[in-house]
Amino acid sequence: MIPRPAKALADLAVKLAQSIAPETSSAYAMANTGLISMLLLAMAQDHDRAAANRMADIKDMQRLFGNAAATHPDVPGAAARSAFCDGAPRGLRISELDAFHAEGLAALIDLHAWADTHDRVLALAIWDFLLAHTERNRFDLPGA
Repeated sequence: MIPRPAKALADLAVKLAQSIAPETSSAYAMANTGLISMLLLAMAQDHDRAAANRMADIKDMQRLFGNAAATHPDVPGAAARSAFCDGAPRGLRISELDAFHAEGLAALIDLHAWADTHDRVLALAIWDFLLAHTERNRFDLPGA
């Protein structure tokens, strides 16, 4: 049997919500069961898309940093952004993708702070990236 973690987490969430929560005897237990169910559904969604979303963000940040370097090569943090553009995750584990992704986000924060006062077009491009990042990672949960 091939394990399918996203499906297993979603199935557990549905079982909790439909079979166990209605059988609980207190509002507190029912609320906790509902919360656990929603968290399992969120984990199932994130498990299925985690690598793709991290890689899409990394690609978008590298493109953003490359464009910024072309127009503003001397902005503080240029070395970190250049290293990020030339780099790659150490591997395909989510922890490795997360570590590299975090380097990009740290560099993005510095660039955004500079762009907010020096380059409105770049600042808007950063906001566009942040919107795309948020939409990619949005949870679509029932009842939410």
